[in-house]
Amino acid sequence: MLTIAISGGIFAGMGSTIGVAIILFAVFLLLMWLIPFKRLWTYLLWIVIFGLTIWSYGFNNIPLVRPIPLVDAVIFLVVVLGFRYWWAFTGTAIVRKLLITLLFLLVVIFGRLIVDIPEFGLLAGRDALFAFELWVIFPAIALGYILGEHRLNRKLFWLFCVAMVWYLLYPWRELIESISPVVGVQRPVPLFAFTTAGLISVPMFFWFLYYPDRMVSLIGSSATLLILLMVQGRGPYLAILLGSLVIISLRLANIKKFVSILIPIVILVGIILAIFGKNIQGRMGQVGLTFVLEQLGTLAGKEGPGAGSFRHRLVAWPAVIEEVLSEPLGPLFGVGLGPDLFQGFALGPDILVRKPHNDFLEIWARLGVVGLIPWLCILVISGWEALKGARRNPRHSWILALQITLWIVSLSQPAMGFAYVVVPWAGLTGLWIGTQLRKKVYKV
Repeated sequence: MLTIAISGGIFAGMGSTIGVAIILFAVFLLLMWLIPFKRLWTYLLWIVIFGLTIWSYGFNNIPLVRPIPLVDAVIFLVVVLGFRYWWAFTGTAIVRKLLITLLFLLVVIFGRLIVDIPEFGLLAGRDALFAFELWVIFPAIALGYILGEHRLNRKLFWLFCVAMVWYLLYPWRELIESISPVVGVQRPVPLFAFTTAGLISVPMFFWFLYYPDRMVSLIGSSATLLILLMVQGRGPYLAILLGSLVIISLRLANIKKFVSILIPIVILVGIILAIFGKNIQGRMGQVGLTFVLEQLGTLAGKEGPGAGSFRHRLVAWPAVIEEVLSEPLGPLFGVGLGPDLFQGFALGPDILVRKPHNDFLEIWARLGVVGLIPWLCILVISGWEALKGARRNPRHSWILALQITLWIVSLSQPAMGFAYVVVPWAGLTGLWIGTQLRKKVYKV
């Protein structure tokens, strides 16, 4: 406690990064003293899931010691400290499949790093982080098994409620960011951010949609639908539409029930927009159905909000493909971790965007087919299990919606480039798989 107080004074007086590092280390020591060591990894896992889900990009950029992000250091501890717990599940088919594919991906990453670090340095390491962060799925599986489905849903209730309240502050994000502490591994960014709102709100919507308490279901689903309208992202729009279509097609006998649940939610959101819509500003403009239709129309080549960013992608993606094909073994092994794949596109004088805003394209471009295949296998394995879960019980529709959202977002964003996407996705997927293991729905 004394160390926390002293380092807090250093940070307040000097704004020192060293002070932040000392505070975080002291907090970690305090946690180790307060919490039984064998349970420490479970608390650390919840810290990164809550932090990245709610504060997203800002929490992603808290430095432990530059250039080491706090999040990745904590994930390393979680995987190591929880090893004996999650390793016990490697005898089950689902965990074994995930482990084999992730090990293969890690081998490819290590091979590329040996070649690329001498040339690109830390940039190569940064591009490789997603392959290490995906390992959080294993301790999450162990924790999900320990909790069971009922206790996990209680935890998710608190996670989603806190996230929902935070995301509802979206119209005031500029004010919040202006008073936020500033952190940064590579460059200063506000700690308080809302970047994850689009990714998390889609599974949140379906989680609340099938919540047993009808009042909680109505309020939660309506709030998350309103959040999606404020985020104004084409990916989340498509994810919630596709998720609804898939879930309806899986439960054909319950179409009337699904619609009967959805109607009061749409009516409530419509009333809110009719009364307050002119005063609610989203990411790019006034919130409303007209804006959604105009924004989605840009995918068909029409003018509208965000049309320029989509056209830029259509120009950049063929250029990335051409760059890979120009290398003799590029399609097989990629062009490497570290190089700029967006042709020098910059958001400002010191913000270079190196990623082509398409994970499928980027992973193939950097790692080749040998790296793309194991990553796709991870998506297919988790997606297939989520699909089977939704067929068993519509209450599991939220985990299927999470997979669909990641696939769609990965087509238009560098989702795998940031822990605030990788860790919540892998963590929540692992927690759910763990509860299903406890129910013995998987083969050994």
